[in-house]
Amino acid sequence: MTQPQPIPDTQWSRWEVFKQDAPNRPWQAVGSVHAGDPDHALLTARNVFARRPSAVSLWTVRESDILTATPEELETRPEVQDTPGEAGTYHLGLKRTHKRSMTFVDLVGTLEASGPGDALRQAREAHPDALTWLVFPESGVVRTDDDPGTVESWFAPAKDKTYKQQQYYGVIGKHVGELKREGKMPGRVNEEPHVGDHKVYDHPHDKAPKVQR
Repeated sequence: MTQPQPIPDTQWSRWEVFKQDAPNRPWQAVGSVHAGDPDHALLTARNVFARRPSAVSLWTVRESDILTATPEELETRPEVQDTPGEAGTYHLGLKRTHKRSMTFVDLVGTLEASGPGDALRQAREAHPDALTWLVFPESGVVRTDDDPGTVESWFAPAKDKTYKQQQYYGVIGKHVGELKREGKMPGRVNEEPHVGDHKVYDHPHDKAPKVQR
């Protein structure tokens, strides 16, 4: 019997997207995109994640440059903290709540490490209560320029687009009630077709017509 051949993965590389909503706010992980190169990743991230609400900066990081772990994973696979890599500055992200949100991880700072495993170990020591730690090297970051002209051209369309809470929209039932009280509701439409005084279709629960003998 011929075994099915595995389907090759032809997708572009996956990039994690970090967005800053306003100056002095943290960059937050908001999702991921697939892209063929760094510029493509940044542009796709803008198109997907910066339409609303407003943003002032975007970072993208190739998924393969990111090391993450939960406390449970480190208990079962402590060797993750020995993951080799380049020495230098690493960005540190934390997930601190299970509450559902548009954002998943906040970037809380940087640290100097001998590699991603060492950065993860330091992150665990500094923030033992985190639900997930995430680290990646500064060299892996692709970011939008922070000059005013770039910020304006990249993010201006999203400035005035803000989310509206559900209560902003009128509740249909309440709306209908207000119309009734104001006498603005139209009369009830006769939904049963008639020919003269007789209904065209008899309801199955109507009494059967008497047979004339």
